[in-house]
Amino acid sequence: MSDSAAVAAPNLPPLYKGLEPLTPERHGKLKLQNPGFGFAAEMHAVPLAAEEFAAACRSMPIVFTAQAPHVPLALCGLQPGHNHFIGADGKWAETAYVPAYLRRYPFFLVRVSPESQQLVLCVDPQAPHVSATEGDDMFTADGKPSAMLDRAFTFTKAVEEAMLRTRAMADGLAEMGLLKASVVQFQQGDKPMRVDGFFAVDRAALAALSAEQLVTLRDRGWLEAIYAHLMSVGGMGDLARDVTLPA
Repeated sequence: MSDSAAVAAPNLPPLYKGLEPLTPERHGKLKLQNPGFGFAAEMHAVPLAAEEFAAACRSMPIVFTAQAPHVPLALCGLQPGHNHFIGADGKWAETAYVPAYLRRYPFFLVRVSPESQQLVLCVDPQAPHVSATEGDDMFTADGKPSAMLDRAFTFTKAVEEAMLRTRAMADGLAEMGLLKASVVQFQQGDKPMRVDGFFAVDRAALAALSAEQLVTLRDRGWLEAIYAHLMSVGGMGDLARDVTLPA
C-alpha cells in the first residue's frame, strides 16, 4: 500500500459511490465492520472473474455484456434494482455463491497514474462497512496498516488480477467468434418469458472449432469456464419467480 494521495481519478466501478486512497492521516481512526449484503440489494448483475465460474454456475446464470469488452456478469436477478439472493435482513442466501466483486467491497485498487504500476488501496468512504466506532481497526496505533487491512489488500489485488485475466479471456472468445447475442425463453406459470440483451458462447460456433482451437481453449484454461457458463444459463428460470408479470 502507499500513503500517496495523488491517485488518478477513475470512472467509478459499479456499486462504488466514491474512492479515497487509504492513509493513516485520513482514516487512522476508522474501523471496518460487517454490515451484511444489503449494500448490494439493488445490484442484479455483478462482474465475475472466470476463475469463479465453476463455483458460481451452481447458483446463478453467467452471461456476458453485449457491449465490448464483454464483461462476464453473474445474474442475481431478472429485474433491475433487485438482487434475488439478498433477503430483507440483508443476508445473502445461505447456500448461494457470493461473487468476489462483492466480497472485495468497499476496497478497490487504483493506479497512482495511468503510466505507473504502483497500486494504491482505496476505500469507498460511503460504504456501510466503514465506521468510526464498530469493527476492526484499519490502522494500528502507530499508523501502520492493520492485519485486516493487509488481508484486504492481498484479496483485492488477487481479485484485480483475476479480472484482468478474465478480460483477456473475453477478448479471446470474441476474437474466435464465440460470443454472440443470445436469448433465453421459458415458461413462468402459464406465461412465456424472454430474456435477451446479453451475449453468450454460441454452441454452434463452439462445435465448429478446429481441434487446434479447442486445444488452445484447453491450454489457456478457458474451456472449463465456457462449459460452466453454458450450464449456468439453464438456471435463468430460477430467477424468474421474483419477476412480477403483468396480469
